[in-house]
Amino acid sequence: MSLPHLLSELQFLPAQIPNPSPVAPPGSGAIERVVGYLRWIAGVSVLGLFFGGIVAATAGRLWDHHGSGRLGARLIVGSLALAVLFGIGHMLVSQFAGGAA
Repeated sequence: MSLPHLLSELQFLPAQIPNPSPVAPPGSGAIERVVGYLRWIAGVSVLGLFFGGIVAATAGRLWDHHGSGRLGARLIVGSLALAVLFGIGHMLVSQFAGGAA
C-alpha cells in the first residue's frame, strides 16, 4: 500500500463515521424522578416561606412586635426573590440542555 493511496483513503474516513442519535443512559428515569421531587419540594418550601412571612408580619403588626413584623417582611421578600430565582434557574437549565442536544 503506497502513501498516496493511504492518504486518499484517509480523506473519506470521517464521512464513514455514523452520527448516532442521543440516547438516555439506563436509570436516567429514576434520576429525573428524584429531580422532579426536589423541584416540587423547593416550590412548596418557597410557598411555605411566603405564607409564613405573611403570618409573622401580621402577628407582628397585631401585637405590636416590631421584630416579628420585620422578620415577616424579610421572609416575604426572600420568598419572592427565591421564586424569581427558581423560575430563572429552570429557564436557564432548560435552555442550556436544549442547546446541548
